[in-house]
Amino acid sequence: MSVIVIVNLSVKEESLDEFKKFFKEILPDTRSFEGCQGIQLYQNKEVPTKFTIHAKWVSEESQKKYMEWRVQNGSLEKLMPMMSEQFSMQFYEIVDE
Repeated sequence: MSVIVIVNLSVKEESLDEFKKFFKEILPDTRSFEGCQGIQLYQNKEVPTKFTIHAKWVSEESQKKYMEWRVQNGSLEKLMPMMSEQFSMQFYEIVDE
């Protein structure tokens, strides 16, 4: 059963351009990662330092393999200095699929 992953991120104001550039670079690899069925990054219109990732994965296990890969390749290490606080991640089951 597919799973939806919602990630909320708060970015340092001085890192906004770097953050957006970083995601433009890494999202193509995310979209082609085995098990990814789609991913979008959204920027809050009222608070431009707030972002949300909405991703659909074939399973929670697929998403966890992806996160392990991101840790191993250093992507999370590059991302963390841009953050103003720890990101939150929630998993949702799709009810009507």
